[in-house]
Amino acid sequence: MSKIELDRNNKTLYGQIADILRERIMSGEFKPGDILPSERELAEEMQVSRIPVREAMKSLEYLGVVKQIRGKGVLVQTADLSNILKVVGPLVTTITPQILLNLFDFRLAIEPYGAAQAAKLATEEEIKTLQEILEVQKTAVENNQMSEEMSFEFHLRLMQASHNEVIATVSLFLSELQRQSRHLTLWNKERREDAYCEHKKVFEAIKNHDSELAFQIMKNHLLEAKEQLPRE
Repeated sequence: MSKIELDRNNKTLYGQIADILRERIMSGEFKPGDILPSERELAEEMQVSRIPVREAMKSLEYLGVVKQIRGKGVLVQTADLSNILKVVGPLVTTITPQILLNLFDFRLAIEPYGAAQAAKLATEEEIKTLQEILEVQKTAVENNQMSEEMSFEFHLRLMQASHNEVIATVSLFLSELQRQSRHLTLWNKERREDAYCEHKKVFEAIKNHDSELAFQIMKNHLLEAKEQLPRE
């Protein structure tokens, strides 16, 4: 089995692994009904521990691409969602300022609600994960490093903590568009510092189970980020 070298300085490892597996499924290398290689085999191929492989599988399961079968492994599902992937794909390759503005309008419609639901439903483990992501983001900001990957991770995990599968799944489908928008909205140190502070306020509202405050802070956060986007 040939080894794959992942980029350890850019996108998260589990995100890269999920992308590789999704591409293999879309290309027909892995077909519906196939059992994917084991965590151990994939970890060896990707030259990582099993943890990012496991997270990648969870991401794909959220998308409905695969399903964990007890005693068998990870089963490739019938690609009912392929049409959605075909719609999202062209958007990712033809990103325009208008598409990014439309993306923020869409996020404004769902993410404040997702934050409010997370304030009601997030588990202690999910709250701990959000806190850990914030700590990494804080370090990046203090060292004047780009922090868009942690920003993406925070929003994605927060939407998963809403326990609304539609919101979590849509967030994953739009992941590449969101990464592009964050590159544009977090381009200077001052904005990265502001974004971290806004994330921390959202986190505190969720930790304190204040759904109304979480809704409002998330809405204001997205409106502020939207103002950073180019208009042409």
